[in-house]
Amino acid sequence: MTEMREGNRSLDRPLTMFERALYHGEGFHVNVMTTVRISGEITEQQIRQALARIQEKHTVLRCLVVQKGGRPWFVQQEQPAPVPLRMIPRQTENDWLEAATLESLKRFDGSRGPLARVVWLRGETVSELLLICSHALCDGRSLMTLLREILLLCDQPDADIGDPTTLNSLDEVFPKEVLTDRHLQRRIRWKAAGAKLMLRLPRRATAWTYGKVYRCLWTLDEQASQLLVARCKAEGTNVFAALGLSCMLAFRDACGPKHIERFEAPVDFRRYLPNLRSDSLFAIAPTITLSLQELRNTAPGPAGFWEMARALRGRMSRKVEKLKSTVFPLFLGIEHLHDVYDRMAVYAQSKRAGRKVSLSYLGRVDGEQNYQKFRLEEICDISAMMTPTPANLIAIYSFDGRFYFSLSSDESSLPYAKALEIKEQIISTLHACVADFAISGAMSVAVGAEAS
Repeated sequence: MTEMREGNRSLDRPLTMFERALYHGEGFHVNVMTTVRISGEITEQQIRQALARIQEKHTVLRCLVVQKGGRPWFVQQEQPAPVPLRMIPRQTENDWLEAATLESLKRFDGSRGPLARVVWLRGETVSELLLICSHALCDGRSLMTLLREILLLCDQPDADIGDPTTLNSLDEVFPKEVLTDRHLQRRIRWKAAGAKLMLRLPRRATAWTYGKVYRCLWTLDEQASQLLVARCKAEGTNVFAALGLSCMLAFRDACGPKHIERFEAPVDFRRYLPNLRSDSLFAIAPTITLSLQELRNTAPGPAGFWEMARALRGRMSRKVEKLKSTVFPLFLGIEHLHDVYDRMAVYAQSKRAGRKVSLSYLGRVDGEQNYQKFRLEEICDISAMMTPTPANLIAIYSFDGRFYFSLSSDESSLPYAKALEIKEQIISTLHACVADFAISGAMSVAVGAEAS
């Protein structure tokens, strides 16, 4: 990948095809966001100083998106515009919901400033901080990195948050053995040539229009959440398999088995990139496809559910392992398609969305809760939003002993009433799958107490 350098410092680089697809200027774009609730003292100066520090560390936050040679580039600025901070008086504990939805749909103009912003719902003793980033800048894990650094610096302005990061070009983070494999490069060029030929054929160019975009948020209570973790361990499966299966079954029952064509789950690409720093901002996320039809039992009770969850875990493990051999050719291959990007974008927007579901699981979100000047009370939401429609995305994470869910879609792809139905079925399924485990656990405790 072409890149201009001064010494060892990266000055600018073109957006990868993956980043370009997530940042599409005035058209299609994807934002990721999180909202946290804090109690205690925090000031505007503390927040602005924290944002200035993270901008010093993360080179990409000092860049503008500039068109060069028909492609967008990250171009570093000597005097970058600061990360924007907007302040809103906090009236109620639910004010953040409306603010977060509005901010999530607001596109970034990378030609004017960084692809990140913060909104502060300021209260006397309790506040919410909203962190919104372009998905071209970071994924969910990177979003959490930024959040932790901002909170730490708000509390301790001189805290060490690590050395400055680079722009993470593909030639920096991809393994050298992949980049220098001549056979692989030749195979990629042939496949790219075929893809270009197909893309140059006439295609329907009318973009679809969608209904009102919404998010449906809920949590699983702490007792059920902890029982679910214990039950998964006892059943020989993992939490994501159980959570993902409950979502897949709920969509099947609410929408019918033929309405949703496939389920997808993003995979953390970092496992294949040993050269990438863990605290670096990074966006590329390959996916694996999941299907209920691949599982044996399609109408489970609690016992059948766990059989399916074990089977799903096995399927996911094999697909993730297989991904290791296919992901590099895929992402290096699409880098050959920048000259037909506009055709790809038109084709993508002409395809009807809403026929798949993305299941994004961030796992347990760890981090400090008790700071010197304030306390992190809750991570209220972690989700993504894309326009013209996010249909359909479920983001799931665990914080402070509970599982959090966010379902994003639009009224024409998935009516809100259906989203509520899916929400209730997921909750019901998870409660049913731990109910007998809770009873047996209570009986074991009683028997043990009696024996002693």
